[in-house]
Amino acid sequence: MFDWRKLPPVFEPALSRAYLAERDYMFWLGDGELHAYDQPPQHWHDTYEIGLIHHGQGILTIEDREYPYYPGLIYIIDDGKAHMCYSQTPTTSLFVIHFQAALLWNSWVGQMRAETQLPFIPEFASENPLIPLDDPVVPTVTRLLHTIREEGLARDHAWEVIVAGLILQTMGHLTRRLLQRPHVQFPNMRRREALKRIHPILLLIERSFAEPLSLDEMARAAYLSRSHCCALFQLALNTTPIAYRNLRRLNEARRLLLETDLPVRAIAYEVGFSSPQELNRLFLRENHVTPTQFRQQYLERARKLVHS
Repeated sequence: MFDWRKLPPVFEPALSRAYLAERDYMFWLGDGELHAYDQPPQHWHDTYEIGLIHHGQGILTIEDREYPYYPGLIYIIDDGKAHMCYSQTPTTSLFVIHFQAALLWNSWVGQMRAETQLPFIPEFASENPLIPLDDPVVPTVTRLLHTIREEGLARDHAWEVIVAGLILQTMGHLTRRLLQRPHVQFPNMRRREALKRIHPILLLIERSFAEPLSLDEMARAAYLSRSHCCALFQLALNTTPIAYRNLRRLNEARRLLLETDLPVRAIAYEVGFSSPQELNRLFLRENHVTPTQFRQQYLERARKLVHS
């Protein structure tokens, strides 16, 4: 398995609060499938996430830690936490819910918002973010998640209202689980605030990573000085703005290598690098193989899985 720790996490705009708010959504939900031969870098978003593993085994990475997952496990991830599931079986299927914290705030539940956010405290109140199968809360939460999934598939009248209510029920059961335990810790806010400050820059990079974005342009997008911009990126993502921009270009190059027949030279210019040599150098440093080798290895693994 590749060393995922070497790749800075990537912001996922389609799961952001801004994206959901623009479309007047309070949540996003759906089934997902992961493949052993596809190993992207970690990603993060500013929405809360609850997931249920249907089939498959592998590891869930959160920040710099690994947690094994297997069928039936429920995981919970705080907003702003870099994470990714990596399948160690040919495929992993899961059901995932992302929702805005405002779903908890903008109602009478807002009177207890400190409590209702407890399940999303970083590192799940200093515990494993996966809920053990023998935890008494698992049958109830699993049943609620299955009902949410069924509502999302059927999309009958007022399904969004029903799903919102079911999410609140889920949060109530998870919150009760924590309130019965002492020494619940609240998150370190410095990294969270840093993520909020650089959010406009992350959106700019997502829209324009193939353009020659300079550090000055990125800093101006968030009304920051160059030095303050770099310091916030280091605190929030443990990397620099330029390195993050280059990572986004590499991720797009990676996608094009897997999904198109474009030659490496064309991909280099398509994603914003000044030359194929620059793409080769950075790709080799981050992935330990050249773009051409990466494409060949992917095709070989895919063929073996098809014939296995």
